[in-house]
Amino acid sequence: MKPASSGAWPPLIVGANVSGWVRLRDFVLTVLAWALLAYLMRETLDLAHDYLRYPIFEFTNAEPPDWVELWGRLRPFWHFIALLTLWLLFWALVRGRRMRATAPEPQPAPLVLAAHGADFGLEESALARWREARVLVVHFDAAGQVSHAETEDAPQAAPGRSKRAEIPLGGDAEGILGPSIHS
Repeated sequence: MKPASSGAWPPLIVGANVSGWVRLRDFVLTVLAWALLAYLMRETLDLAHDYLRYPIFEFTNAEPPDWVELWGRLRPFWHFIALLTLWLLFWALVRGRRMRATAPEPQPAPLVLAAHGADFGLEESALARWREARVLVVHFDAAGQVSHAETEDAPQAAPGRSKRAEIPLGGDAEGILGPSIHS
């Protein structure tokens, strides 16, 4: 399967790009799905309505269900559910014993900021500042390198980057989640 020819991958659908027809289609399909569900449950809803209206907790117009017949219809499903539950419990016990019998893998050493920054061509001090920010939006250039990051205060240029690689918001900048919604 070929990716979309527009170059934006993965193709993101954001609220600004959805046409009115798509919104209308989604609304109509949602209403139809709820109507189908209400139709399929009409007898149960009628029983519940009759049971909960005045005089409350009494059937006035509807006949109460035949519980013996209902249990006869549902019994195979309950047996199947019990069988699946037992099967799940059996394998949980088997896998639990197997997992407890194996030695746990030691945790890897924590990633040093200098090594992390070296992977992206950033300085350790910039990563330390960015790590302290409550909100951080990181922008990438066309080559996939970090061009700049925006915090609550102001944009901070990536250390060691030229002015050409710093892309202002509203241009061709792409954030972590895809194309900027501000452009």
